[in-house]
Amino acid sequence: MGNVPKVREIMLDEEIDEQEFVGIFNSIYKHECYIYAIIPEWEDELFNSLSNDFIIVNKISFPLVRIFPRTIGFLGYVIDSKKQYVFEFYLRSTTMDFLVFSESDISPHLNNINKKNIDFYKMFESNQIPHITIGPDGQWLNIVEY
Repeated sequence: MGNVPKVREIMLDEEIDEQEFVGIFNSIYKHECYIYAIIPEWEDELFNSLSNDFIIVNKISFPLVRIFPRTIGFLGYVIDSKKQYVFEFYLRSTTMDFLVFSESDISPHLNNINKKNIDFYKMFESNQIPHITIGPDGQWLNIVEY
Protein backbone atom coordinates (compact mmCIF):
# COMPACT_ATOMS: atom_id res chain seq x y z
CA MET A 1 0.00 0.00 0.00
CA GLY A 2 1.34 3.43 -0.97
CA ASN A 3 1.71 6.46 1.17
CA VAL A 4 -1.40 8.40 2.07
CA PRO A 5 -1.16 11.84 0.53
CA LYS A 6 -0.93 14.87 2.75
CA VAL A 7 -3.34 17.47 1.38
CA ARG A 8 -3.44 21.03 2.57
CA GLU A 9 -5.52 23.89 1.29
CA ILE A 10 -4.60 27.51 0.85
CA MET A 11 -7.67 29.71 0.69
CA LEU A 12 -7.46 32.41 -1.96
CA ASP A 13 -8.83 35.90 -1.63
CA GLU A 14 -11.64 36.53 -4.09
CA GLU A 15 -9.75 39.55 -5.42
CA ILE A 16 -6.26 37.97 -5.50
CA ASP A 17 -3.90 39.74 -7.87
CA GLU A 18 -1.09 38.29 -9.96
CA GLN A 19 1.73 39.37 -7.63
CA GLU A 20 0.10 37.75 -4.60
CA PHE A 21 -0.74 34.56 -6.50
CA VAL A 22 2.76 34.21 -7.91
CA GLY A 23 4.13 34.85 -4.41
CA ILE A 24 2.20 31.83 -3.12
CA PHE A 25 3.67 29.67 -5.89
CA ASN A 26 7.18 30.97 -5.24
CA SER A 27 6.83 29.98 -1.58
CA ILE A 28 5.88 26.42 -2.59
CA TYR A 29 8.03 25.92 -5.68
CA LYS A 30 11.41 27.59 -5.27
CA HIS A 31 12.55 26.81 -8.81
CA GLU A 32 10.62 25.96 -11.94
CA CYS A 33 7.03 24.84 -12.07
CA TYR A 34 5.52 22.51 -14.66
CA ILE A 35 1.99 23.35 -15.71
CA TYR A 36 0.18 20.36 -17.19
CA ALA A 37 -3.10 21.02 -18.95
CA ILE A 38 -5.54 20.06 -21.61
CA ILE A 39 -6.33 23.39 -23.23
CA PRO A 40 -9.59 23.50 -25.21
CA GLU A 41 -9.09 24.62 -28.80
CA TRP A 42 -11.32 27.67 -28.28
CA GLU A 43 -8.77 29.16 -25.82
CA ASP A 44 -7.04 31.06 -28.65
CA GLU A 45 -6.00 33.93 -26.39
CA LEU A 46 -4.23 31.55 -24.00
CA PHE A 47 -2.42 29.80 -26.86
CA ASN A 48 -1.26 33.16 -28.19
CA SER A 49 0.01 34.29 -24.79
CA LEU A 50 1.94 31.03 -24.35
CA SER A 51 3.59 31.43 -27.76
CA ASN A 52 5.94 28.47 -28.23
CA ASP A 53 6.32 27.70 -24.53
CA PHE A 54 3.36 25.26 -24.45
CA ILE A 55 4.63 21.88 -25.61
CA ILE A 56 1.78 19.94 -27.21
CA VAL A 57 2.00 16.20 -26.61
CA ASN A 58 -1.32 15.11 -28.08
CA LYS A 59 -4.66 16.32 -29.40
CA ILE A 60 -7.63 14.81 -27.58
CA SER A 61 -11.28 14.81 -28.58
CA PHE A 62 -13.25 15.35 -25.41
CA PRO A 63 -15.74 12.53 -24.90
CA LEU A 64 -18.71 14.83 -24.40
CA VAL A 65 -21.98 13.25 -25.42
CA ARG A 66 -24.31 16.24 -25.82
CA ILE A 67 -22.00 18.93 -27.11
CA PHE A 68 -21.61 19.44 -30.83
CA PRO A 69 -19.30 20.04 -32.46
CA ARG A 70 -16.93 17.97 -30.39
CA THR A 71 -14.27 19.93 -28.63
CA ILE A 72 -10.62 19.20 -29.26
CA GLY A 73 -8.17 19.75 -26.44
CA PHE A 74 -4.41 20.11 -26.62
CA LEU A 75 -2.64 18.04 -23.99
CA GLY A 76 0.70 19.43 -23.02
CA TYR A 77 2.77 21.38 -20.57
CA VAL A 78 4.74 24.53 -19.91
CA ILE A 79 8.01 24.68 -17.98
CA ASP A 80 7.41 27.93 -16.11
CA SER A 81 10.76 28.84 -14.56
CA LYS A 82 9.78 32.47 -13.96
CA LYS A 83 6.19 31.69 -12.84
CA GLN A 84 4.99 33.95 -15.63
CA TYR A 85 2.09 31.70 -16.66
CA VAL A 86 0.72 30.39 -13.34
CA PHE A 87 -1.70 33.30 -12.89
CA GLU A 88 -2.90 33.10 -16.50
CA PHE A 89 -3.81 29.43 -15.99
CA TYR A 90 -5.41 30.24 -12.63
CA LEU A 91 -7.69 32.77 -14.32
CA ARG A 92 -8.85 30.09 -16.76
CA SER A 93 -9.12 27.28 -14.21
CA THR A 94 -12.92 27.52 -14.07
CA THR A 95 -13.20 26.72 -17.79
CA MET A 96 -10.41 24.15 -18.01
CA ASP A 97 -11.19 20.74 -16.54
CA PHE A 98 -7.63 19.43 -16.62
CA LEU A 99 -4.97 21.56 -14.95
CA VAL A 100 -2.17 20.53 -12.58
CA PHE A 101 0.95 22.29 -11.31
CA SER A 102 4.00 20.31 -10.19
CA GLU A 103 7.75 20.54 -9.65
CA SER A 104 8.14 17.13 -11.28
CA ASP A 105 8.70 16.45 -14.96
CA ILE A 106 6.13 13.82 -15.86
CA SER A 107 6.07 14.62 -19.57
CA PRO A 108 6.95 11.01 -20.58
CA HIS A 109 3.74 9.84 -18.85
CA LEU A 110 1.54 12.22 -20.85
CA ASN A 111 1.53 9.80 -23.79
CA ASN A 112 -0.68 7.52 -21.65
CA ILE A 113 -3.51 10.05 -21.68
CA ASN A 114 -6.03 9.74 -24.47
CA LYS A 115 -9.77 10.01 -25.12
CA LYS A 116 -10.45 6.68 -23.38
CA ASN A 117 -8.07 7.35 -20.50
CA ILE A 118 -8.46 11.06 -19.85
CA ASP A 119 -8.10 10.81 -16.06
CA PHE A 120 -5.34 13.35 -15.77
CA TYR A 121 -5.24 13.43 -11.97
CA LYS A 122 -4.99 9.67 -11.53
CA MET A 123 -1.54 9.77 -13.13
CA PHE A 124 -0.28 12.06 -10.36
CA GLU A 125 -1.96 10.06 -7.60
CA SER A 126 -0.94 6.58 -8.77
CA ASN A 127 2.69 7.68 -9.22
CA GLN A 128 2.62 9.65 -5.94
CA ILE A 129 3.79 12.84 -7.59
CA PRO A 130 3.40 15.98 -5.45
CA HIS A 131 1.19 18.51 -7.21
CA ILE A 132 -1.20 21.44 -6.88
CA THR A 133 -4.72 21.74 -8.21
CA ILE A 134 -7.17 24.61 -8.02
CA GLY A 135 -10.42 24.16 -6.11
CA PRO A 136 -13.85 24.90 -7.58
CA ASP A 137 -14.41 28.50 -8.63
CA GLY A 138 -10.73 29.25 -7.94
CA GLN A 139 -11.38 29.59 -4.21
CA TRP A 140 -8.36 27.64 -2.99
CA LEU A 141 -5.27 25.65 -3.92
CA ASN A 142 -5.04 21.94 -3.07
CA ILE A 143 -1.43 21.08 -2.31
CA VAL A 144 -0.86 17.32 -2.44
CA GLU A 145 2.37 15.93 -1.00
CA TYR A 146 3.58 12.35 -0.44
